Amino acid sequence: MQGLKFRIQHVDGRTEEVAIEGDRALIGSGGHCDIRLPVDQAALENIAIQAVSTGLVAEARSFQPAPTINESPFTRTQVMRDSVLGIGQTRIWVEAAELGQAAGVTKKKQEKTSPFTLILAAVAVPLSLYILLTGNGPSGTQIKQVKAPPLWSKQVPRCPQSSPEQALALARDRASLADAKRERRPFHVQDGVKAVPLYEEAAACFKVAQKPKTAAAYARSAKDLKADVAEDYRTHRVRLGHAISIKDWATAQKEIRVLLAFTEGQQNAYVTHLSNMDRQLKLKFGSKR
Repeated sequence: MQGLKFRIQHVDGRTEEVAIEGDRALIGSGGHCDIRLPVDQAALENIAIQAVSTGLVAEARSFQPAPTINESPFTRTQVMRDSVLGIGQTRIWVEAAELGQAAGVTKKKQEKTSPFTLILAAVAVPLSLYILLTGNGPSGTQIKQVKAPPLWSKQVPRCPQSSPEQALALARDRASLADAKRERRPFHVQDGVKAVPLYEEAAACFKVAQKPKTAAAYARSAKDLKADVAEDYRTHRVRLGHAISIKDWATAQKEIRVLLAFTEGQQNAYVTHLSNMDRQLKLKFGSKR
């Protein structure tokens, strides 16, 4: 089976090898990370590794400490087989590999949240928050369950230009804008959301411009980024549910703000629901930064 193979050189000089099933992995100090580092050495999430059609891509998730590749800071970069990723004094090598039962390699399957857990979290968040903030509430009060909306329309953008020359110019403009937004994604999650349709429009316009290979490459970029952003969106929704269940209001407020950034520009019941939760938490517990 396909997976990711890591070699980790720790601060104390110890070397560890870990193999992860699947095409993505998180590196950080969080308990949910596939490659866990000490809390004093790494952020909760420092680096996300993703296998894409062109190889491996590393994306910075935190800059405290700032991750490096071959001793240079990065936000998103291609990872070659001999590239050295750095977090503090820890050095990490990673490559895509066919996983086996080689000696000395710890094979660890990525933990996936079950659909039942996600459904439970979606139901538990508004219900538990309502009970915790308002107590029993007035008699007969109805609790509304709000489903998180998709981040993108099901309709893939089309190229508005029919002339190959004009389509090519627009494709290059959209591709450049999408690249810039993807680079800013670690700082502004909404830029990652906005980059997806830009890549899709670039792909459509490159196709009209009769550049099928370039069109296919940008279509893959849109697909890969969409999967990555959607996973982050799901993760933050689950974190919000967990924060509320343990009454960690500072984290709950932080996750609500992140989810509001993901859904920036949308007007629906879910956004209204998040905004109401944010106001309720601020009124009852103060603003947490």
